[in-house]
Amino acid sequence: MKTFRDQPIIRKTRILTVAVIIIFALALVLTFGTYWLLGARRTVEAAAVENARNAATTLDRTLRTITESFVSAFGTENFSAELFEMQVPGSDSIHNRIRVQNELMALSSSDPAVLSTLMINTATGETYSLFRDSLIPSPSPVITKAESNSCQGVALLRERQSPIRGQGNILPYVFPIEYWYTMAKISSGPGNFIVVVLISAEWIHSLLPEDSILVNNQGTIVSGMQGTKIPEKDGGSEENGNYLYRTTLPFSGSVIVSRTDLRESFLSLISTGISSLLAAAVILIALFFGLSTMLKRYVTSPVGKLKATVSQIERGNYDAKADFSGNDELGDLRDAISRMGHTIETQIEEIREEQEKQTRTEMQLLSEQLTPHFLYNTLECIQQEIQTGNGASSAEMTRALSLYLRTVLSYGSETITIRDEIQHDMAYIRIMNGRFRKEISYRHEESPGAMDERILKMLLQPFIENSIKHGFGITDGSTWVQQPEIVTSFIKDGDWLRISISDNGEGFDEEKFLSIMKRTGNEGHIGVRNTYQRLIRFYGEENVSISVSSIPYYKSEIIITIPAIRNAGENPPALRSDK
Repeated sequence: MKTFRDQPIIRKTRILTVAVIIIFALALVLTFGTYWLLGARRTVEAAAVENARNAATTLDRTLRTITESFVSAFGTENFSAELFEMQVPGSDSIHNRIRVQNELMALSSSDPAVLSTLMINTATGETYSLFRDSLIPSPSPVITKAESNSCQGVALLRERQSPIRGQGNILPYVFPIEYWYTMAKISSGPGNFIVVVLISAEWIHSLLPEDSILVNNQGTIVSGMQGTKIPEKDGGSEENGNYLYRTTLPFSGSVIVSRTDLRESFLSLISTGISSLLAAAVILIALFFGLSTMLKRYVTSPVGKLKATVSQIERGNYDAKADFSGNDELGDLRDAISRMGHTIETQIEEIREEQEKQTRTEMQLLSEQLTPHFLYNTLECIQQEIQTGNGASSAEMTRALSLYLRTVLSYGSETITIRDEIQHDMAYIRIMNGRFRKEISYRHEESPGAMDERILKMLLQPFIENSIKHGFGITDGSTWVQQPEIVTSFIKDGDWLRISISDNGEGFDEEKFLSIMKRTGNEGHIGVRNTYQRLIRFYGEENVSISVSSIPYYKSEIIITIPAIRNAGENPPALRSDK
């Protein structure tokens, strides 16, 4: 061990590299050998099972989605009424086609695998399709009379040419319907009408494992080689050198049978394994020589130069620098040695820059505390809307939240324009209106040219939230104001901006509000308190003036006076002497 320790670095690395390569090669050979002896057949069977199960899961999920969409679209009282009208003797076929357009359209868009939908009158043979589709003139019906008469509920039918122009082959998924006691329901027989969902055969083929068949819930092969023997039970079995795996789709009752030629699979795996071993051997040899060369160039040679540089520094040559390129750890060490002669003035400058960086970090942390505080409330609102089935409201709130977050991020900037701040606040109020079914009125006023002035981002939202929650009492369900209204104004006065937020809510205790806003700690009122902390850290406490006034149910106002900043990188001006 001592002999190895005293060897040059390049020799150590070469010895270690050879040892690693030998161990890796042995492990590779042992792994492949064990695999061929014990696991090849198991791997082939496991792959066949996995492919069949994945196909069954995806297909069953698609059929479930289509069935649920069918129930949602056709299981309504309106459709039952339309179905009754369609059975009246002498009813017009064009009007009948118009009656079912909405239901057919909803069903055709239920899943990407669906190409289109049709509805067939079993008594008259009339076919009602979507207006967008053009039926191919053909003496053959969409489904045969025998298939119609043998309907026994919902089922997949065998693959065939689509009756709609330009769609290729399809698998019909049929829903027989009958009119029973003033309601439409799925029939266990042919029914009065049959709704046909045209599922893409190309999609079915891409889903099923190669050389497999699909059997419907009535035992008929609908896709794959006809006449194939179907195993009686789910699971795997071997027959004539083939591994058969049957799996039943739990929802639809259809069956997928995959077939794998064991001999071909073994030969393919062996060929792949031999090729992999040869490639690994070539790569290992190339890796050894390449790694040895790279270690000498990028490790041992730079280390030798660093050793020479340290020796020169020991002799008093503090300007010495190792002559090699690179920004890795050795490069960092080279630069660190060169920086040993830097002056105390440079160190003081680095300390000052570090303090400024720490101040900016604290500002960022205070700003980021506001975002989770608002997101928790907003996401809870959207969740409740989705749970109650109010899709339009949840979509509107989601769009408003997207606008809100776009303003919050501001591409990393700490400031935004007043115009963006107003849009930000309008997005927040739209979210709250959607959540609590209120119409909070929002107005903004500004002096000429003020819209392009920049202010600290997310400045007003915490105060607006305070008005909605405490001034109007909306969040606890006890609205105290008939027509809640919030007004913001932005007035530029020389180098200063005067920003006000007012509402016609319940009002507040002025001294208590100022005390809460300027209090330190983590208890309650995070938004208002953190906004104040951000203001004084960004503008300086001496440059921020806040006054409040409150007349309950008439006007409660907060006025913030801060320096005007037009450019994103501009520093706040010094405080006026009379402030």
